[in-house]
Amino acid sequence: MTKILAISEANVISFHAMALIAISEISINTHDIAEISGASKHHAAKVLQRLVKKGLLGSTRGPSGGFYLKKHAEDIFLIEILEALEGEVTVNDCPIDNAICPFGSCLMGGICTEVGNKLMDYLRSHTLYDMIKNVNETKDVLKTIKNL
Repeated sequence: MTKILAISEANVISFHAMALIAISEISINTHDIAEISGASKHHAAKVLQRLVKKGLLGSTRGPSGGFYLKKHAEDIFLIEILEALEGEVTVNDCPIDNAICPFGSCLMGGICTEVGNKLMDYLRSHTLYDMIKNVNETKDVLKTIKNL
């Protein structure tokens, strides 16, 4: 089945990892993040390394080591998480990046630009805290983390 809005697996892992770390009351490691989010441990490790390198996360080594937020969840905008993996994100007028449309105007009527701008506005104006504050199953996730 084709997805209308495709988000890379790495970005899905990054958003889930950041949310798990933000709600966790204890240090959470790569293995736990991968298990809870259903990701490959190796892919999760690569994503987490990028988030550390970009300054969104810190890490500690050892048996009780894991990841922690370098800033408060209220101060991390969703666009920062996305761009930590993808680099600067822009919205293009053409969904297939043609400089000039052979039809003179977009056959899609500009909806791609409209949706892209709306998504960018959302990512720029919402924080990690906004993403997790209404999670209904936060307590269940915390129980899972504590039981791992």
